[in-house]
Amino acid sequence: MFDLSNIDIIKTDQKRGYSSYSFVGLQRNKETDRLEFWLPLGFDDFDHTDFNLVKGFFFKMYRTFKTYLQRKQNYMQSKDITIDRDGIIENENGFSFINENNEQVVFYGKLNSLDKIIEGYDELRISSLEKKQMRSPEIDYSKIHRYMHQAVYLDHDVIYIDEMNIAKNILVKESPPILQLFCFIYTEIKRELEELENISDRAAELAEEFKENYLQPNSSLFGEDTFAETVDILRETLEDLDTKTAYKDDDYWHFFEAVEAFLYGERQEDNKGIYWGFSSFYDIWEDMCQTYVLNTPEYKERAIFADIEGKLKPLINVTLNPFELTLNDLTKIRYLRPDLVLKEKEYGIEDFYKINQRIYRQEKSAYGIFLVNYPSLQANHPKILDKFYELREKETNEQTGKTFSYMFEQNLEKFRLFIINYIRYKSFSFLTIVDYKYMGIWDYERYSPDKNGENKVKDDIQKQLVYEWTIQQNWNAKTESEFWIPYFSNNPLEFEKIPPVKVDNTDFNKSKIKLVEINFKTLQDFYIKQGLV
Repeated sequence: MFDLSNIDIIKTDQKRGYSSYSFVGLQRNKETDRLEFWLPLGFDDFDHTDFNLVKGFFFKMYRTFKTYLQRKQNYMQSKDITIDRDGIIENENGFSFINENNEQVVFYGKLNSLDKIIEGYDELRISSLEKKQMRSPEIDYSKIHRYMHQAVYLDHDVIYIDEMNIAKNILVKESPPILQLFCFIYTEIKRELEELENISDRAAELAEEFKENYLQPNSSLFGEDTFAETVDILRETLEDLDTKTAYKDDDYWHFFEAVEAFLYGERQEDNKGIYWGFSSFYDIWEDMCQTYVLNTPEYKERAIFADIEGKLKPLINVTLNPFELTLNDLTKIRYLRPDLVLKEKEYGIEDFYKINQRIYRQEKSAYGIFLVNYPSLQANHPKILDKFYELREKETNEQTGKTFSYMFEQNLEKFRLFIINYIRYKSFSFLTIVDYKYMGIWDYERYSPDKNGENKVKDDIQKQLVYEWTIQQNWNAKTESEFWIPYFSNNPLEFEKIPPVKVDNTDFNKSKIKLVEINFKTLQDFYIKQGLV
């Protein structure tokens, strides 16, 4: 295992060399030979001097990668996609797969230091190793056939068996030290992963036994000041156990190898110096964004189209799909695939008016009515005001001089239906088209439409403008576009930075696309929780 207090943090465009390198994870610098933790884009405000913040984020990235891989595997299993055609291919470096854009994504999963411990926890093996095997002069006749090969054969077809190996549950002062050592590491990892509630009471007891026997009360495996000392003690303990343990069965080696991988796992890296991480973070960023949007009421209620698993999915019933493409006389239909299309937030009737007491006027039933937020109605919804004035009745209170408005029951129903139709129309009259971009502000500030060769920003702008154009032509709606890019804020309640980024680039600003910074922490916390469901 590596010392988190002794790695370099790469977080700014300058540290990245202003490159388009989209790797996130751990790798070794070829020049300095030091481990580097490459953070996602937009992490300029991340306090890399705060050890607990760095440690917490490292373990969250571990959970994020695990969540993404599990979601990818679940999807491929549900679609019965074969590994040799389009699936996740496991090799000695980790995993690789082809994403929806036909690009290879490689996950360097050589974090054996954690994986071996987490995957190595086995209640049955722990129980097996704690149950001692004793040689006994007692004879279990139901198992005598297993000992015929070591019996002494006497005259008259008599056999003699001296002793048997019989499993006995006996009281021992302590469990095997290798179990204590393993469970201590396992518990410490689970604490950092915020998964302590998932460990068994027995594992916690074994971990505590090890700590009492070998460590100081304040010892912590992932503490800033205690890591090196604690790891040294664990290594010495493991070597001592290996020397003194006479009987080593499969269960013993199972836990020994897991502990060894954790304590000496830093030695393993691939031929590029990459230790652990994703070669391209684009796919994970898009999956994090889409998972959040499609599972939170604020956005789920507004979403009308979404790119789900590589296909454009209508989330409401539409008679005309503006993204449908038919080419000449070809029968096959293709679709444009924006990441997300949002309608305006739908208002409720209660956002416009409220009614109070029932009254009778002209021998007819009526209701007192008053408008909610008159200045907003006057500025944004004048048609509602016009309809209100058309249908209302009014009378003046002689004592106060104030005007009292009411509507007869029939007119109130007309007003209610008018607003319902108005809300429906209004929500579809202005649409926002969102594309998730794993890019930094610098990519847009340096953008030039005249750049030779690959020009990703130019291609993205052109696609976005096509999305807007086809909606305007088919649905006669006003549109705007947003690119969602990552940034870091330690405030978990902050979803996006307001106002949108002001890009210092005339060429980009001509597109009128908003560059919106989305809080990575908010998405990450939600993504991990969704992975646990």
